[in-house]
Amino acid sequence: MNLEPKTPRWSKWLPGALFAAGTAVLACMLVIIYVQKAYSARIMAESALPKSEAIIILGASLKSDGTPSDALTDRLVTGVKLYKDGKASHILVTGDDGKFHTNEVAVMRQYLVDRGVSSTDILVDGQGYRTYESCSRAADIYKIRQAIIVTQNFHLPRALYLCNVMGMDAVGSSADLHVYKDQWWNVLRDFLASAKAWWDVNTWTPKPPV
Repeated sequence: MNLEPKTPRWSKWLPGALFAAGTAVLACMLVIIYVQKAYSARIMAESALPKSEAIIILGASLKSDGTPSDALTDRLVTGVKLYKDGKASHILVTGDDGKFHTNEVAVMRQYLVDRGVSSTDILVDGQGYRTYESCSRAADIYKIRQAIIVTQNFHLPRALYLCNVMGMDAVGSSADLHVYKDQWWNVLRDFLASAKAWWDVNTWTPKPPV
């Protein structure tokens, strides 16, 4: 009688599964690093920014009272300064028109007008529901070929990757004027979103959420 224990079936395929999983994780990490580094040298201090066709201010959430969140306020403040310093003659505000979450772009536009930006110099894209749509529509619909992208440091590498890959000559201006609540979560989320950004432009064009 053979009393030796039988080898479990899963032990035969486990090494291969672990190898495949490890390879997938490694590939994902390499893609993330590539997206984060590809255009990071284009994040510049204001004094180094070239004059451009437009300043693109990417949308962000609103507070419960309908005013810009801290991150969005800092983007708008930075965009106004660049405009008044002559870095571009137009500002494109791009984000949600209220059909996805909240009407960011109406609040953004009013903020700019209240601070002296001519309404004729403001372009409004209410269908920039995500960074992908904001960059894609800026290039394809608004025909912007040279731009200064304004957002926070954690967001700039991915935004610059998307905008440049989509045909723009884009540089970035950091809007980090404060330390933000849950900063670690924003960094982690955008780091992981870099893999999806690469997938979206190289593999499968995503549909807008609305």
